[in-house]
Amino acid sequence: MNMHLKYMQWLRERNAIDPSFTTTSRTYKNIAGTDELIWLPNSYWDYVDWMEERGDINFADWVIHCEENPHEDVSISNLLLYWLWQDECSRWMNCLPTPSTKHPAGLKFWKATYGDRVWTAGYAGPVESY
Repeated sequence: MNMHLKYMQWLRERNAIDPSFTTTSRTYKNIAGTDELIWLPNSYWDYVDWMEERGDINFADWVIHCEENPHEDVSISNLLLYWLWQDECSRWMNCLPTPSTKHPAGLKFWKATYGDRVWTAGYAGPVESY
């Protein structure tokens, strides 16, 4: 099974477990100028909309960048999901604005010591992965 099909199966299984976990696709132009369907959970689309409203990103540019910089055989949709999760975690770690008062699922904090200083670190990996 290719990785995109595996990602889509994971989305369906999550929805079967939790009916509030809904997924929607949106169409964006790819490098060739043809339509690319991006499948994300609705909570991630809410985050995309929030960042675009703030002027922080142009998600269409993220889609192109993702296509130009693939990671192994990970699908574009799955890679974008990870980048969005990582972006929100980074906002939490750096005390930047976020659209929610809840930590992103899977964000873990821990202490790291370097010399005589103690740092708070984070990002453990998204809970939402297959």
